[in-house]
Amino acid sequence: MASPAGRVLALLERVQERPGLTAPQLAAHLDVSERTVRRYVTTLQEMGIPVEAGRGRYGGHRLRPGFRMPPLMFTTKEAVAVALALAVVRGPGADVDGAAGTALAKLTGAMPREVSARVDDVLAAVRPPTEGWLAAGLPDPGLLAVLAAGVVERRCCRLRHRATNGTTTVREVNPYGMAVVRGWCYVHGWCHLRQARRSFRIDRVDRVDLLDAKFRMPDGLDVAEAVERSLALARSEWPVSLLLGAPLSVVEPWFPRYVGVCEAAGPDTTRLRSSTSNLDYFVLRISDHPFPMTVEAPTELRAAFDRAAARMGATAQRVP
Repeated sequence: MASPAGRVLALLERVQERPGLTAPQLAAHLDVSERTVRRYVTTLQEMGIPVEAGRGRYGGHRLRPGFRMPPLMFTTKEAVAVALALAVVRGPGADVDGAAGTALAKLTGAMPREVSARVDDVLAAVRPPTEGWLAAGLPDPGLLAVLAAGVVERRCCRLRHRATNGTTTVREVNPYGMAVVRGWCYVHGWCHLRQARRSFRIDRVDRVDLLDAKFRMPDGLDVAEAVERSLALARSEWPVSLLLGAPLSVVEPWFPRYVGVCEAAGPDTTRLRSSTSNLDYFVLRISDHPFPMTVEAPTELRAAFDRAAARMGATAQRVP
């Protein structure tokens, strides 16, 4: 149930959107009594918002002619957080005339120029998720703003990053862009420490400093695709190579890029490259398709398939 403050704001929104709504109509919209509607109107009037009601029980409510609500005053961090949340809800390729798109346009239009410019930078640098969700909530808006400045201005950033094992490294990165993949927000770019492209989960970045050094953006880079490829190949314990008995065009739709990278090995054969830290889990993850498979590497993966087959066979033999 909405809080009283939330219902007061909801009443103001209804009056602005549909001038002339009567007390019974507003009560029905807000699921409150008409007496409560009158109390909410009085609250708004005491706040200096001139909501006027026509005479009698069925008098309509409207804002005094000529009155305009002042713009919302966000700090830069608040603006970045709200704008990113709306962009994530809207998702890429969504109708900009939808509720989230129009809300985003209204917010950025009401912000001071320097704040809206920072928000535009973040939105330009971040590719929202196709799934429309975030596993860890919104990343720190302050970090996002600095990383977005690096992307937009083509400036190197210094990151303090925590690995999954808790090890912290400080490294300089050319940030090519940010993308939300499988619910996590990543920054992808050239890592000067590893001398290779890397993707870093932003919730594991503790600090970002913008440096003066400039870089050149690679041509035609799809940041979301690059993040997905790096996720598939990032685990150093077991690099995996499989041959599947079907053409690339047939196999590729079965495997998201974050699971494995598909490459044509022949007219009727596809090579799937991936990586894992758990061979037994990888067998289960990779087996949901109709194609015959041949293990190229590692040889230990064949034993993992044998173990899975033994478990399945034993299950088939058991009867209640």
